[in-house]
Amino acid sequence: MSRRELARSAEYIVQHEYEQASVTAADGRRQELGEFYGDPAVALIDINEQWCAVAGEGLVLCRLGQPFGQCVGYFRQPGEVRWIAALRQTGAFALEWEDEDGVWSALAFSVRL
Repeated sequence: MSRRELARSAEYIVQHEYEQASVTAADGRRQELGEFYGDPAVALIDINEQWCAVAGEGLVLCRLGQPFGQCVGYFRQPGEVRWIAALRQTGAFALEWEDEDGVWSALAFSVRL
């Protein structure tokens, strides 16, 4: 099975193979972003290429700058899982996510992730 691309920028590609998502830098660095039950649904790369997000069963944010690959998960713990269908960037360190019912919610985070 080949990898399926979820998002691409000038320097990064977010892909998945089955349920496993990863981000790859143009220089070959690669970071696993985690497993998503039922495959990840969507991803985005920050317009300034400082972070990326991948979502489906919850959300994972990953730093693209130094240190590369530092990640944090949201809405992935049992009882707290949110099924995310869409993402859009709303600020330097902010995004909105759409749940399976079509409701949009905001998330602001730190560059330190």
